[in-house]
Amino acid sequence: MGGQKARIHGTDTENLISNLRGEVGEIITSWVLCKDITRLVTQKSGDMQQDLMNPGLIRLFILGDRLTDDMIARLSELSEPKVGRLTFHFASVKLNALQADVRRFATFIQRHRFDEKRNKDISHKECPETWSDHKYLHIPPRIILKAIARAVRLMKKFDVLHLGPGAKYLWVESRKKRYEPMSPPKIGYLLLPHIRLSNEDRLRVLKEELDAGLEGWDDMPTQFNGKPAMVKANKKWGIVHLGTRVLVMEQYPLSKIVSLSTEEPGEEEGKDDRSGT
Repeated sequence: MGGQKARIHGTDTENLISNLRGEVGEIITSWVLCKDITRLVTQKSGDMQQDLMNPGLIRLFILGDRLTDDMIARLSELSEPKVGRLTFHFASVKLNALQADVRRFATFIQRHRFDEKRNKDISHKECPETWSDHKYLHIPPRIILKAIARAVRLMKKFDVLHLGPGAKYLWVESRKKRYEPMSPPKIGYLLLPHIRLSNEDRLRVLKEELDAGLEGWDDMPTQFNGKPAMVKANKKWGIVHLGTRVLVMEQYPLSKIVSLSTEEPGEEEGKDDRSGT
């Protein structure tokens, strides 16, 4: 028990949550690739004998099966009540949150026999005593998809706890890149916190963070209309507060603001001279 407590305490939260997100991302990518293969397989000739003699088609069937096994195995492993592994249980213990959600996910996985399928047909395989004891276990694609959806929803909840309200906006942008995966696929999900959000989304996120009582504004020195000044800025999202006006900087997060200036009355606010890094 002492060793487990030390492992929980010693594990960096960013490291755990990021790599857990990467594991979920690998599952999502396997599902996307499996759908692509399914579309290709539907182009078969319709002649069973001819299809069975088509090496290209057989390769697609094999790849589809391998991707399905990959999803089942990873989902099964995510549900395990283990510390020190990439599991939702480890994340819930580390953050001391979402225990009920994690149990519901694990119950779904167990009820639909993902772990049994993994142990029989995929990895760490059990060997029955006789040929007649071998049984094939099939998990329907719709059940696999439901399990993936549950895993993604749970991962988003962990990200909201770890990253704050901006996580849900980052996941929306990440979804747009789902069909252009990096190699390995987990890299794109590890980098999720660094996805650039639109000016509108950054303003929404900042409002939600302020409403949640999170830190908002810092004093930052700059040149304002050519004179030294101190302004209120949110470094994380690159937003500057100027009395009744709010400026969204082009670059964020902010380390410094070089200069700011106001436009003459009647000119567009979008043309403010503002530069920052």
